[in-house]
Amino acid sequence: MMTKIPSGGSGLSNRSGSCGGLVAYLEKEQLGKWFGREAEELPGSQVTAELDANKRNLGREDDKYYQIVLAPSKSELAHIGSDPEALKAFTRSAMEAYAQNFGKGIDSRDLVWYAKIEHSRSYDYTDRSVQLGEQAKGGMKLGDQTHIHVIVSRTENLKTYRQDLAEGLHERKNPYHLSPLTNHKGTTKGVVLGGFERNGFSQRVEQSFDQRFGYERGVTESFRYLHGMKYGDEGLKTELSQAAALERSQQREQARALELAGQQRQAELQTGLGQAYHQQDSRELSRALEQAEQIRQQLAQQRQQEQVAAANRRQLEMEQAERLKQEQRLEQQRTPRQDRGMHL
Repeated sequence: MMTKIPSGGSGLSNRSGSCGGLVAYLEKEQLGKWFGREAEELPGSQVTAELDANKRNLGREDDKYYQIVLAPSKSELAHIGSDPEALKAFTRSAMEAYAQNFGKGIDSRDLVWYAKIEHSRSYDYTDRSVQLGEQAKGGMKLGDQTHIHVIVSRTENLKTYRQDLAEGLHERKNPYHLSPLTNHKGTTKGVVLGGFERNGFSQRVEQSFDQRFGYERGVTESFRYLHGMKYGDEGLKTELSQAAALERSQQREQARALELAGQQRQAELQTGLGQAYHQQDSRELSRALEQAEQIRQQLAQQRQQEQVAAANRRQLEMEQAERLKQEQRLEQQRTPRQDRGMHL
């Protein structure tokens, strides 16, 4: 699972003005079809209008909105069959995690956000294969590339803020300004309280997917493993390497157990076939031959599934490693900024 919050400051990523340019760009595959916490099938014009209107006490050059990209792996997409309704449900749970990650006691109802599902992706300069000259920039990536783009207002939902203020649920004179790019992480003193821990958000999103869809995530496809192997100390890397080795060993043992069970069943059938042949029992012989063919097909299917699963694991590890490299490059490109004021 790749969870990315782009931090660029030019072109479509210039967040100090209207989000209209980004909304228009994200309609390149299909017009409309935006969704939110409760909304469905919204046109881009309404998305732009509602996001642009939800701002208060922000300077001319301040960020007005942010983009979040949720990109499940091919294995994760296959697990849910790339079902659009499942992807919407996952996005809504991810945005609950986004709100909670600020540590301010808010949830998704306190946000203004809209999302759109896309099905294709192209290579850009951050892809290693482009840097090595193996792929051309702008070329389409193969396979299931389904992912979700979310645009979320920086300002707390003004409608719910005013409603809660009128009902005495809080006494804040101003709505929160919520930046996922802040350098504050769980601060309890000073002007800025709370913050946003980007690694924690990525893990929350991953856990949300696993819990919602019953996805059994392998050690090596977890954010903790990939991030820890890239940025962790030697102790953590050793721990993660041992966990990955144990998982691979267990997978080999399971595959071997299945193979032995299949061989045992084949031997039993061979014995049954021999007995039927010697007894000249045509009915029993026919039944045994039919069972033998069924077992042969089952074993062939099991071997094929194991080969596909192994190939998927290798591909997933390569994809996750590449995505982590991209995140590292993006992190290095991010200009540290001190978010202003008591509203963060």
